[in-house]
Amino acid sequence: MSTPRRVDPLESLARGNVRSVWEVLEAMSILMRRYTEGLPLNLPQVTVFLRSGREVTGLVREYGEFRQGRGVLLITSGGYGSHGEGRDVTFVPDGVIEALTLHDATVLDTPEKSMPESSPMHLRRHLPAMADKLSSAWGTKVTAEFGTATELETEANIQPLAWLVEHTGEVLTQLASAPDVGDVLRERVRRVRLSVGDAFGARLANGTLDLTTSRRPAAWPLESELARAVMDTLP
Repeated sequence: MSTPRRVDPLESLARGNVRSVWEVLEAMSILMRRYTEGLPLNLPQVTVFLRSGREVTGLVREYGEFRQGRGVLLITSGGYGSHGEGRDVTFVPDGVIEALTLHDATVLDTPEKSMPESSPMHLRRHLPAMADKLSSAWGTKVTAEFGTATELETEANIQPLAWLVEHTGEVLTQLASAPDVGDVLRERVRRVRLSVGDAFGARLANGTLDLTTSRRPAAWPLESELARAVMDTLP
């Protein structure tokens, strides 16, 4: 008998087919972790309804096992992005939760306002600058391009590509300075091609390193994920 594939709570949330309170809490906990690791995410609040009839509204700080048992930590005042006083954290055990409302989930579709707005013109200038940076790190000519001629004509692609351009330059420059890895990059990579798709991925073939980012900010690659994906393409 085959073991059923575990449902990815983030994918379930994105596709609107989350099936339980616990999947929502797990997904929001993962999103908060990715936010604290550097992704410019807008995080929706949740309201947790308790069996006692009370309700608690806040941002999911963490969901999992604690000394008090399994449950969720909610930031119930101040709010994410608020650096002032008055931030409370409330622990709610699993056993007292009856239902949950996820408020304004559409905020997940756009990056946080702290991320500067980009534009096709900005990206057309920034991409050659990234290629120059890589060429300096390689010690030889490296070119950079977008996946298709129409990549910048879709408005929904602009911010994902801006994130990918910025962090690809940083990650590849750092990898180029690493022993062994840098030598393989210089030998194998002559062109970097960036695109937007349904999911993040990396592929190296015929001297071209293809990097694809998701349209969804929650699935944009962190620098550690980008570095790992690039290294996984190397022989």
